[in-house]
Amino acid sequence: MTFCRFIFLLIVTSFCIQTARAQKMKTVSGFLTDDSNGERLATALVSAGATTIAANAYGYYSISIPVSTKTLKYSCLGYTPVEHQLHTAGDTVINVSLSFLPNMISEVVIDVSGNTASDRAAKALNMNAVKLLPSFLGEADLIKSFQLLPGVTSIGDGASGFNVRGGGVDQNLVLLDEAPLYFTSHLFNLFSVANPDAVMDAVLYKSEIPARYGGRLSSVLDTRLRDGNNQHWQAAGGIGLIASRLTLEGPLKKDKSAILISARRSYTDVITRQSSNPDIKDNSIYFYDLNTKINFPLGQKNRIFLSGYLGKDKIESAEDFMLQWGTGTGTLRWNHVYSNKLFSNFSLIFSDYRYRLGSMSEPSSSFIWKASIRDYTAKNIYNWYAGSGSTVTFGAESALHVFSPGSATPEGSASIFQPVRMKGQRSADYSLFWNHELRPANWLSIEYGARYTAFQTIATDSIVVYDYEGKAGSRRDPVNPRAYEDGKAIKWYHSLQPRLSLILKSGESSTWKASYIQTVQNLHLISNSLSTSPLDMWTPSSYNIKPERAVQYSVGFSNRPIHSPYKFSAEAYYRKLSNQLDFVDGAETLLNEHLEGDILSGAGRAYGTELQIERTSGKITGWISYTLSRTERKIEGINSNQYYPAKHDKTHALSAVAIYRMSSRILLSATYSAASGTPATLPSSRYEFSGYTVLYNPGNARNNYRIPSYHRLDLSATFKNKTKPEAKTSSEWVISAFNALNRRNAFSMYLRQKENQPLDLEAVQYSMLGMIVPSVTWNFKF
Repeated sequence: MTFCRFIFLLIVTSFCIQTARAQKMKTVSGFLTDDSNGERLATALVSAGATTIAANAYGYYSISIPVSTKTLKYSCLGYTPVEHQLHTAGDTVINVSLSFLPNMISEVVIDVSGNTASDRAAKALNMNAVKLLPSFLGEADLIKSFQLLPGVTSIGDGASGFNVRGGGVDQNLVLLDEAPLYFTSHLFNLFSVANPDAVMDAVLYKSEIPARYGGRLSSVLDTRLRDGNNQHWQAAGGIGLIASRLTLEGPLKKDKSAILISARRSYTDVITRQSSNPDIKDNSIYFYDLNTKINFPLGQKNRIFLSGYLGKDKIESAEDFMLQWGTGTGTLRWNHVYSNKLFSNFSLIFSDYRYRLGSMSEPSSSFIWKASIRDYTAKNIYNWYAGSGSTVTFGAESALHVFSPGSATPEGSASIFQPVRMKGQRSADYSLFWNHELRPANWLSIEYGARYTAFQTIATDSIVVYDYEGKAGSRRDPVNPRAYEDGKAIKWYHSLQPRLSLILKSGESSTWKASYIQTVQNLHLISNSLSTSPLDMWTPSSYNIKPERAVQYSVGFSNRPIHSPYKFSAEAYYRKLSNQLDFVDGAETLLNEHLEGDILSGAGRAYGTELQIERTSGKITGWISYTLSRTERKIEGINSNQYYPAKHDKTHALSAVAIYRMSSRILLSATYSAASGTPATLPSSRYEFSGYTVLYNPGNARNNYRIPSYHRLDLSATFKNKTKPEAKTSSEWVISAFNALNRRNAFSMYLRQKENQPLDLEAVQYSMLGMIVPSVTWNFKF
């Protein structure tokens, strides 16, 4: 039976089941909120007997139940469950507020078991729990916390981004209130752009990616900002050794609307300016970010959300060197309830990432280099609650991408630097998506759907075609320039990306799951280094660069015995990839007019097994996860045309998290990470010439060695100041030790000739952080 026939059978079956259930049913709908601040609870559950559904991302729910049902139960992790008695046999609207339990032991448990009623493989992290984990210099880091989950890794200390199931950093779609982020760290990955006081939670999709998401191959990290307190004004923040933060929020109109403003800034530049040493005083490095959000109702069935983010990093060395990068986003959303079964969200989204690089050490050659990428997106998503156990999500999305890959201009009147301007690019994609979640029985859950995307490369000038008849693995020469009118389509790429997942419950404690997804990526990160940097730029699929594609199969099992605090889960996956990008030896990615001629493409594969055991209650909570995996590439002309490890491949990865509640005021936590070393390309042969050793790789070997294995222990202790139960103010001290074992983990490795000994070689290991980094932070709320 073909996949299309199987999907057709599912559709017919679902509508037959829906027709059978349509008699003598009633629908209860409404919003679920936190009664202390009025914020909507996106992870809340609603239950009626054996039927359980999850609220959507805006806290809206709709459940169809038999008219004889008398009780509904509302629950959310960390909140007191509420039972509501039904006194009507017809459709009704019930808005429910849940009370937070500040002393509940589960508040320190990170929910890594799935955040939906169907127990999908989405991994959710709540900021209340993330703040309890050890962090670098006391700044809780949402994105780094995800690296403690199975299947999620990083190149190493100081590496930006994260890798999911063998995917590159650019193959993760990172969203902040629906706006895409192209660089997610401050100060070269020392801090995440996600301010812990402004973020509500985040969900990582890596197995079953819903059809409403697209544009990346490996995963989606959907981060949501808090809505703001519509009950009363409050302030929260923290003062650390290197940065401080402050958040203000309150009602514009009580119970109706709210505003949130959250700011954070480092002050290393303030410290260096106090030095009497000119070499230190004239140097500065700092970052800041600002999050804002406003929401207000328009009648009973409409609500408007307006949110924005602005962040910037700047590194300056006297008047010799300057580097700065930053991101700005804006999201306007309109929620509308058409009926008790149909909910809509319409979004207008803007994202702008840009950087500047300046060199002023020599007045005659001083220059400023600028580059940027901007996105303009419109998206409309509908949730149709078709009936008991049946939810259809459908909609459309359109995005325009504008790339300015680089322009360098002279700086100062004495500069004779010749201006350089890279040709800009534009592209657009248009998507339709449809997803159906169906629960035909209490033991079976089915989710299937598809995403169709049409991607358009838009002309800004002429294009260059590159010679594909040359030697495999070598630079291709430009041939046959072709002129296009501005705004005309150069190339169209079409893709249909089906998605399917099944979940079967065996008894009351065991769950089996399987999934199949296809994903396509049309935006590509241009980087041939081990780790990404703020200077890396993106390029769209074009006449010369084809879309990256992936097919993933996964199967999993989980078991949580009744009344047991432990849960075990295992999942295996296989990913087949095509059109994966690499570069010829010696490729230059900066200001390279013919960069597309240096790009190679080929096949890839990634496969592995993920194991995890969790303890979810008691004085000690946490988990241990282990991933065994391989990630490989096969590109003609590289490594004798054989598979070779991708630069982010890690065979073994182990993470352990422990959170110990010593008392109501003292909490200790520890995280431990260990992993195989990442691949590196080192010469495997040598010969002598004129008294010097010349190193080379026969067969164009790639990633033929591995750097030493990695492990790190981080510790943290939280001490809450004693306050009365009725007090409106609270504070705490957080003491942490990053890299507590004083481990000098290798980030990269290379060979060099010994000084004054040209025939002898030595291996050089480079480390980003090679010492214990202690910190103290004072957090407050009033």
